[in-house]
Amino acid sequence: MFCSVHTCSLIGASGCPIRTETTLYNGLPYFGIVGLPDSVVKESKERIRAAIASSGLAWPSRRITVNLAPAHIRKGGSGFDFPIAISILCSQGMIPTDDQSPLAHSMLVGELSLNGELRPVHGTLIMAACARDQHLERILVPAENAYEASFIPDIQVIPVHTLGEAVRYLQRLDDIVPTPFHTFSSESPDLASIAVLRGQPMALRALTVAAAGGHSVLLWGPPGTGKTMAAKALHALLPSPSESELMETAFIYSSLGLPIPAHRPFRAPHHTISSYALIGGGYPIHPGEITLSHQGVLFMDELPEFSRATLEALRQPMEEHRIRVDRVQQSADLPADFILIGSMNPCPCGFYPDRSRCRCSPGQIRRYLQPLRSPLFDRIDLGIHMDTPEYDALTPADYGQANELRRMVEAAVIRQKERYNGLPIEKNARIPVEQLSTYCHLDVSCDAFMKKAYNAYHLSIRGYHRVLKTARTIADLDGSESIELPHLQEALQLRSLEILENIG
Repeated sequence: MFCSVHTCSLIGASGCPIRTETTLYNGLPYFGIVGLPDSVVKESKERIRAAIASSGLAWPSRRITVNLAPAHIRKGGSGFDFPIAISILCSQGMIPTDDQSPLAHSMLVGELSLNGELRPVHGTLIMAACARDQHLERILVPAENAYEASFIPDIQVIPVHTLGEAVRYLQRLDDIVPTPFHTFSSESPDLASIAVLRGQPMALRALTVAAAGGHSVLLWGPPGTGKTMAAKALHALLPSPSESELMETAFIYSSLGLPIPAHRPFRAPHHTISSYALIGGGYPIHPGEITLSHQGVLFMDELPEFSRATLEALRQPMEEHRIRVDRVQQSADLPADFILIGSMNPCPCGFYPDRSRCRCSPGQIRRYLQPLRSPLFDRIDLGIHMDTPEYDALTPADYGQANELRRMVEAAVIRQKERYNGLPIEKNARIPVEQLSTYCHLDVSCDAFMKKAYNAYHLSIRGYHRVLKTARTIADLDGSESIELPHLQEALQLRSLEILENIG
């Protein structure tokens, strides 16, 4: 007898519908799984056999062939245990498969233990969305995954504890109450990280501009000046995510079995991270740190300490805001719309240009900064030098100012959404080059000023474009419909990257 069961496989942060096809036929007892299964799926044969026996159900003494279709997609993970076991039982006639049966309109995912219990798997949120998109009525998941899957509307989530319980439900002998639908809610950020950033008004202004327009930032200066605190302040300044943004982030974190963040993500990988861990990969393809920071902040402390390959891997996602990961048998598009904030010392010891403390030679400084030369600098919008503030500047925390800065950021974000309504962009930092003349138009006096600045600072074309985008964000923070001369002046002031390039 033949039986087919709906299930799902993860590719990156999306789901791919899979059919578990099982047939029994006469011959010597045999159990085989085909359809490009990985080692975890191949090992499931012993788990499935033991789980069925432990549940008091009959194991067929016939030849069993299981096909995971489509056959050209590589399948990985332990979530196929449950659907394969049910398809084997279904092939024996133990579970009805007519159009009115629960199995015909259900997706099944879950790992089986040897005693027949269902164990949680990664990505049930994505799989529930895949089941809904396949117009199925319900999804059967391990009970521990039911809450996560219940954030998808228009589909029943059936929590299952054991294989025997699932069989009785599919036979219509027992009923299982579906898990109620839940909605995402974001938490308010902790404003303390903004309030503790004292004595650095230029850095705080740059962070406000970055949060409002989605601009990348590089902070440089001696150790102990608050660069790490500034990165956390940027995260707190970001506007609250929408429900669709929370869902997008939840898909990514669900695919790796990580807790779903209630605010925008903040990722801070160590400088020893490999390029593959940063951009993602593996088999099956899974997201890396760049994708985990989607809709949030990627903080890279001590930027020159990262390997050249890792820094080079940043260039494409910073431009395109997506990552295309290609493997021999699998490809995936991973989202990568993040704000990069990097921090670094200006030299190996960190105290340049204070020659009373810095003993680094020009050659040592050049070698230290070499990985960060023009290609990466050109893709960073804002560069701020942070020095040790005077004692009198260490004023007490002001939560009122922190609240006002967040209000300004949210107002600027609303202006951008209204301006780009109907376009595939929402932030000033994402304005395509071909549309800069429309959204960053300069009058005669502003154009003359930028001509002088372009020649004086030796800006690249990409650097010139980024100054215009930054000025557009500053104008939005001021509530101005057009870019004025002060906005361009501040945009150039907030970009000290050309100075940093010439150190050493």
